[in-house]
Amino acid sequence: MRQGFFAFLTADPLRGALRAVEARLLEEARGEALFLVPYPLRDLAEAWSLAYRSLGLKRGRVLYLRRREEAFDREVAQEVAQSPLVLLAAEGLPEFLDLIRGSLVLQALLAAHRQGGGVVALGEAGGLLGEAAFYSLEGEVRAALGLSLLRGLALLPRVEERGRFLALSQLVADNPDLVGLGLLENTALRLLGGLGEVWAGGVTLVDAGGAEFTGRGVRGLRVDVLSAGERFPLPVL
Repeated sequence: MRQGFFAFLTADPLRGALRAVEARLLEEARGEALFLVPYPLRDLAEAWSLAYRSLGLKRGRVLYLRRREEAFDREVAQEVAQSPLVLLAAEGLPEFLDLIRGSLVLQALLAAHRQGGGVVALGEAGGLLGEAAFYSLEGEVRAALGLSLLRGLALLPRVEERGRFLALSQLVADNPDLVGLGLLENTALRLLGGLGEVWAGGVTLVDAGGAEFTGRGVRGLRVDVLSAGERFPLPVL
């Protein structure tokens, strides 16, 4: 059995910026994928499915959730758990967190990973999978408890935008047991077997593990800027 992985793609599949990566993921899954999205994204997910046909998608399915009760449906959860490649997208991130937190669907995402499948977060959904979830509210970046599929990590897409790196750094400084991963636009990152590998774009790693906390701030915060082809160890979970 192949080893399960998590991946993050911060480009819209319709724009084609990560076509080579998306084709690779579909090839590994033998052309089968499941799009898991909230109801408002159903039409967009259908468009993504059509676009992926040119990249090798043979059997695509869009599964959308409207109510929290649906996230506790055993048949829905079983379909997620048995998929070799689950592509997760969301809008209204706090609402989506409330939709699937503690549900059978969330357990199914872990089961898909444990059984050798891939769980891929598209766009802003990447910010949901760690212990802390980032979302925008009234122009500011806020943090809430995440889905904790990836313990020890906090992930923030579009980290290059104003204020987002600061938000990631402050969260890690306040929670030194977390490692922050900021994902640039058009980035592909895969987490597999205790390693992170940047497939495309760039990742900013923020670690406060060896920092010195003073009464006025933090000194010694480690910041690594990683580009395509680089690997890094993940925190011991």
